[in-house]
Amino acid sequence: MKNNISVFDCNVIDLGKISFDEGNLTVVENNAAFPFNVKRIFYLYDIAGGESRGAHSHKECHQFLIAASGSFEVSLDDGKFKRQVFLNRPDLGLHIPPGIWASEINFSSGAICLVLASHTYNENDYIRNYEDFLNFNKLQLVDYTKNILEKSWNWLNDPEIKYLTNTPDFSKEDQQKWFAGLENNKTYWVKGIQHNHKIIGVVGLKKIDLTNKTAEYFVYIGEKEYWGKGLSADLFKLIFKVAKDQLNLESLYLNVIPGNTRAVKAYEKAGFSISDNSDSYITMSLRL
Repeated sequence: MKNNISVFDCNVIDLGKISFDEGNLTVVENNAAFPFNVKRIFYLYDIAGGESRGAHSHKECHQFLIAASGSFEVSLDDGKFKRQVFLNRPDLGLHIPPGIWASEINFSSGAICLVLASHTYNENDYIRNYEDFLNFNKLQLVDYTKNILEKSWNWLNDPEIKYLTNTPDFSKEDQQKWFAGLENNKTYWVKGIQHNHKIIGVVGLKKIDLTNKTAEYFVYIGEKEYWGKGLSADLFKLIFKVAKDQLNLESLYLNVIPGNTRAVKAYEKAGFSISDNSDSYITMSLRL
């Protein structure tokens, strides 16, 4: 499931039509009008007028809905926003990406809902309980395990991530030694970042100084498809709460390279301000 999908990413697409004396023709082709290949087709029909269907979400499957006959509405919910789309033309279709809670409602008498899907049927891909859907979409901090340690090795040795995080060279032995001492290291607090049950990065506080009530904040999103998806705001809320309520800190600071302008803007939006600026680092700080 793609993270941070919004109901406004559910697009109504004009499939076009070819008109001739006897009627009209609409063509649907793989990866043309919508961004996936069709692996499954099914259709809903004989739905009593005013009835509803659906009420679930998918983890990976994309769907494309067409009112082949009659009309119906599609109720869309991303956990924050809701939207309804009315379909009543066979040359229009609605693309629903994974991560959206969708229901087909208010069927007209004799309506046919044609569904083109990117995946074959897999019950494990369905989320049928709304509370489970909300939790699945939630950004969470999880224990930093050996599995995340291995992912971190790959992430921090990616040239782009290594540059943006200014990570020095290190060996697996160095990493294992650091991990072994983590439990007793009171100056370090580190968690994995999980979204949609997928580990996507690491966040933490280091150089924790309980006397002066301060610490250095660090974060990296290792799964690049999650870059620029607006996760920063929710992540900051979680970290600020931990820093203030659990560790009783009063301020945070961080160091970012001057070339990482995207990060600087995100930190400023969260309330950090530049406290020092050099050729190597921009230091930013925040009062909690």
